[in-house]
Amino acid sequence: MKKMMTMLMTVVMVLSLSVAAFAAPAQYSVRIDDDQLHLTKGKEVTVYDLDASKMSLLPNEDDGITLLFWTTDKGRTEVSLGKQQKLSVAGKLDELNINKSLDKDCEITIAKDAKIKQLFSSSDASIEVDGEITKAYLVSKAVHFTVNDDGEVDMVYANNKNSVRGLLPHHIAQYVDNMAVESVATTSTDNSSNAKYDLGISNIVDRGDRVSFYCSVSGATVRLNGKKIGTTVRGTNTFDVDSYRFWDDKLTIEKDGYWSENIYLDHFYYDGYYYYVDGVRYRRVY
Repeated sequence: MKKMMTMLMTVVMVLSLSVAAFAAPAQYSVRIDDDQLHLTKGKEVTVYDLDASKMSLLPNEDDGITLLFWTTDKGRTEVSLGKQQKLSVAGKLDELNINKSLDKDCEITIAKDAKIKQLFSSSDASIEVDGEITKAYLVSKAVHFTVNDDGEVDMVYANNKNSVRGLLPHHIAQYVDNMAVESVATTSTDNSSNAKYDLGISNIVDRGDRVSFYCSVSGATVRLNGKKIGTTVRGTNTFDVDSYRFWDDKLTIEKDGYWSENIYLDHFYYDGYYYYVDGVRYRRVY
């Protein structure tokens, strides 16, 4: 009888563990194909039409992951994955940015069929590569960057070369603070040392009392009407401005070796969904 009770208790424990495992919430995964972002959770798939082939991974209040990307209908779009700290990224993507505040326990997997032109990470979160990356820039010295047997990375610029695993030495170079990211194309026909580069300003969103924009370069000085109000990070930047505008108000973004950019804050010309100033497209949110 005692032996029978022990067996029954064992069966109950196994069943309980099975039910708990079965009840675990489904994890999100991301695939980018044909200018669309497919966000999958279990059997549910949400599709977003992308305005730009780039995505950022940000922290959320649960120490999990938030996706930041730009869509054709809403512009800047954020989707929180709750407490999830593991994410698989598949498909083709021009840029993947991993924010420095992302929790160090997060694990990002570049899936086997992924093709990413440029990955930029200033986070301690680990990165595992089963797919292809053209160039990776690793700012954090504590990051764990592993290229598996099926993975392929042309070049890694690492602040700590020992943080990279699975690559031959000639595929690893030293990352230098505020280095000119090679994928930022020069806008000058001069091939000498005087050639300048594009700051890569895009996705400008005016919210009245603050302005957000994407910048491909960190360390650029941002001035409001000539007064310095901060510097850029590589990724999405937000700066406070006065919602009461004058005709000559503007943000100026500048850095040695790059063409300066101006964001005008006065009256925007409206055409359908977007505003245009000097040929630059803006989106104003009220």
